[in-house]
Amino acid sequence: MQNPPGVAGDDWLIKASPRMARPDAPACPAHRRMAMRPQLLAEPAVPFLPTVYEEFGFGPLFTALDLVEHRGWSVARVHAELRGTRGPFRGRGAPVHPAHLAWTAHALEQYVAARAREQAAAQESGLPPTLAVTHPWTWRTRRTDAPDVRGARQYEHTLWGRMYASADGTVRDLWLPSLSRAKTSRPEAELGAVAQVMAYGAPTPRRRARDEPPAAAAGTTRPPSLVRVFDVGCADGSVEPLLGTAPRFGEGPVEARKRFEGHAVPAFLAAATGTGTRPGESCVDCKAITGCTDLKRTPGLWGGRPPSAARKRRSLSAWDLRLHEECPAQYHLVRRLHLNDLSTENEGARRGRAVDSWLDARHGERPVRGCRDRAVPDPAALRSGTGLDETSAREAAGMLAEHRLLCPLNGLGSDERVLVQHRVTAYVPELDVVVLAVPDLVYTHRGRWIWRETKTSARPLWERKPLLRTYPQLALGVLLFHAGALGDDPRRSWVELEHLRESRGESRLESVDPGRSEVVDEARDVIAGLAQPLLGDTTYEPRTGHHCHGCRARAWCRPGTAYVTDHPLPPSPGAPSHADGPEPSVPPHSRGDLPAHD
Repeated sequence: MQNPPGVAGDDWLIKASPRMARPDAPACPAHRRMAMRPQLLAEPAVPFLPTVYEEFGFGPLFTALDLVEHRGWSVARVHAELRGTRGPFRGRGAPVHPAHLAWTAHALEQYVAARAREQAAAQESGLPPTLAVTHPWTWRTRRTDAPDVRGARQYEHTLWGRMYASADGTVRDLWLPSLSRAKTSRPEAELGAVAQVMAYGAPTPRRRARDEPPAAAAGTTRPPSLVRVFDVGCADGSVEPLLGTAPRFGEGPVEARKRFEGHAVPAFLAAATGTGTRPGESCVDCKAITGCTDLKRTPGLWGGRPPSAARKRRSLSAWDLRLHEECPAQYHLVRRLHLNDLSTENEGARRGRAVDSWLDARHGERPVRGCRDRAVPDPAALRSGTGLDETSAREAAGMLAEHRLLCPLNGLGSDERVLVQHRVTAYVPELDVVVLAVPDLVYTHRGRWIWRETKTSARPLWERKPLLRTYPQLALGVLLFHAGALGDDPRRSWVELEHLRESRGESRLESVDPGRSEVVDEARDVIAGLAQPLLGDTTYEPRTGHHCHGCRARAWCRPGTAYVTDHPLPPSPGAPSHADGPEPSVPPHSRGDLPAHD
């Protein structure tokens, strides 16, 4: 198979992890195909660039578990090591953010306790105990002289997670950590891929990323009689059995092979042979970005300056910009690491999500139909379908009633294009940044492209603050239109804000013209003022404020926890009181026994 432009190397090795078997509609087919061929490299080569902080959420946790499971350290001793860390944990990888260290200590306790509970239950049921394995299991075919129809001469299947086996080899366990609660299910194709390697894989020493595997096949000669897979939630210690613990799941190597051939093989073949491109999040890690003609180049999109130190390619969205402006630590912990303390989303956000979901479903219907004549859902129906409280359901119904007159699809011709939640992607080469935007609605009207953002609010628009500054996604839309990322002529484009409120006549529709130079200049100022601090940040220091109350990582941030303690929210009617103790979702580490920003 001929390499695409911007890619060099050989494609004879196909390496498959269970993740590649997952359905992933937004992913780029070309990216997935090349990601499964580790001997393919970007041309020109991309140098290794360190990150300011560790960006793999489980990295420090796995290092901590190695100390406990392979070196016999106590959890208390690992905690002491975490408290003394002022850079990379145990000298490995990038420095670890202080709040990430606090999360690691909490997750370690949850994980070790969950394993102990499960092992006690397993032994009560007559199963032998399982111990951590030194080398991960790998299942690999022998390298052939001639390539097959996919150009491959060798296949290698790997696993990720924590792996355990009984002393006699009859039982193998895999524990898959989740950042929040344990997942109750995973795609059948992913489980099929996992089962195959667990049943037939052999312990294999790790090698460097680009080193060739041995030519010989790798597999066990004594398959276990039972393979089990568990998902464990690092936030709450919940455990969900996924494989090998119920009759509907195969428990032995024969059943594992059937699961692999029936579900995983078709998924792997689709990923390994996919064609076409789909610009989006995949572009961040893609080897072929320099030669991809479908990714829109937008040099000088906002006139940004490259950071003083080279950084690896990143994505950037309006939400990233707003979150970093609010609190750099929250951006790093929530957007980059995806930490989640299981706190309940506030009612305003849930109400907005319910309104968006209702509108997306109606706007996505074909043939296109406006909302003017649609019936507004009853608050009781909204409440039962979304879980909103009575007040929020009533507010959502009022906002949807307001939308009927503002719906952009009212009277729209049948030949016009309507794209719901359409991803717009652009690449800023001098910054090596992939810009991602997902407007609520993009549609055409008589040759003009229109970008519609819909926002719900209990308060009116604040007239004293510029619209583009209040909603940076509008400024980003202006710049993307101006750069030709959507539609070739910005003078025939339009950016709109539909601001929905509950009361009749209080909603507004605001329009912004990306064809006017003064509007483009204002949008550049807005985005540059937000993007430059984010792209150049080297500390991700906490910035406390009212937003700390809703931060999903606040449980592990000492300044954020202190702020919430010193600035309690007024109690809502009927809300439970936490005056007698800390909030249930807050682990003890947030109260100061690990390093954080002082």
